[in-house]
Parts: sequence; C-alpha cells; structure tokens
Amino acid sequence: MKKEKSDYKGFTLFEALIAITVGVTLLGLLLSIYVLSIKSMVSGQDRSEITQDSRIIIERLTRDIRQARAIATILPIHTSDPENPAPSEIEIQDGHIDALQYIKYYVSGDELRREIAEYYFPSDSEILVPIDAEDDFGNPAQKNIISDNAAASHIESIIYYGNNPIYIDLTLKKAQTIHSTRTTVYGRNL
Repeated sequence: MKKEKSDYKGFTLFEALIAITVGVTLLGLLLSIYVLSIKSMVSGQDRSEITQDSRIIIERLTRDIRQARAIATILPIHTSDPENPAPSEIEIQDGHIDALQYIKYYVSGDELRREIAEYYFPSDSEILVPIDAEDDFGNPAQKNIISDNAAASHIESIIYYGNNPIYIDLTLKKAQTIHSTRTTVYGRNL
C-alpha cells in the first residue's frame, strides 16, 4: 500500500531556527532596554538624593555662618595660595545663643559632622572662654564637646575660603553620580 501525500504544511528545521533566533534577539533587546531603564532610574534617584543633600548642607552652613559672631578658623582669601590651602573644616562662634559656644563642621569618612563645643580653663570650668584664650601660664583653653552629630553624608570634598564673603565649594558623590556646588555666604555679624 502506498501512503498518500498529505496537504499538511509545517515549519522546516531552518524556519524554526530562524524564528528562534529572531525571538531570542528580540528578547535580548527588550532585556537590555529594561536593564538600561533601571540603571537610568537608579542614577536619577542618586542624582536627586545628592542634589537634595547638597541643598540641605548649604542651607545649614549658610544659616550658621550668617549668624556667626566670629570665624575661628583662619581661611585663605583664594584657593590658589599654596602656603595657606583652603581647609576642609570650619569652626565658628555660635551666634544663635548667648552662651560662648562654637560650631565646627568637619568631614569624617564621607560624612559632614557638626560639633558644638565650649572652651574653659581647668582652674574654673564654670567660666567659658574664647577658643584662642590662654591662662596666665600660656596654657590653651580645654575643649568640652556638647554634641557631635552627622549633618550629611555622601561628602566627597568641601573647602572654605574668603573673608566676608566666605565661599564654600562642596562635592558630593553617590555611586558614580557626582554633584558639585559653590556658594557665597555673607556673615551678618562678622
């Protein structure tokens, strides 16, 4: 008996391989678009976060420096002075309260820290003295730290320079995202 040829038409092996190749290519393309969109979203979130951190840091520094009664840190006029490089910390006499206290901003790791301290002589710890005071024997005042808290994170670098105005150059970094800010602050009481 002879088998009859059927009219059923299917895919050949070659057609199936082409269909699989096109499908895998499209799937890879969709996957790469998805991965790129996720990376873009994460990068945008990082940029948004460090931009917000920068704004908060600058607002806080500006508020404290504007109210400062004195700047205890010696600041260079410009950043280009090799003999007097711009410092990465600043200490100011607190102008928000009547007590003789000092606020210090300094970098520890990737954090900007805000320290509040007062100075005194061991002979009479009840009397507060200026940061640069010396007793009758030429001994410097002792430091009593009242608080030391993190003010911000993701700090790459910060420098202070100028007399009045004071310039602040701030750079933040999170993952591969970098944000730089420069601001000018005029002290009201300086």
